[in-house]
Amino acid sequence: MKMLSFSFILGLALLYFMNLAILKTAILSSEWSIHAGTRFLVGFFIMGVSYFYAKSLSFKTTLKLILIIVTLDYLYDYYIEAYRLNFEIILHGIYMLVWGALMGYLAARYWQNRQ
Repeated sequence: MKMLSFSFILGLALLYFMNLAILKTAILSSEWSIHAGTRFLVGFFIMGVSYFYAKSLSFKTTLKLILIIVTLDYLYDYYIEAYRLNFEIILHGIYMLVWGALMGYLAARYWQNRQ
């Protein structure tokens, strides 16, 4: 539980500073929160729980699923002209995927140890 809480708090702090550096704002807009949340949940469930913890997916399958979901999200953004695709946006998405994967693995391990 300590590691899960620490990772969550540290991840939020890093997210705050990353948003200041990339988006030039401390508070996420609702549209940006949807994209960041999508990447976090994809990392949490597909990478953290399904691959790292349960080993139910192969690494190749995991990367294909993530690539498909993130590409569709970027295409949707391009279609509605929400924002430009640049290096900082991609870096933020990678951070959200990695943080989600870490939190997913730690949460699954915590839930398994509670039972």
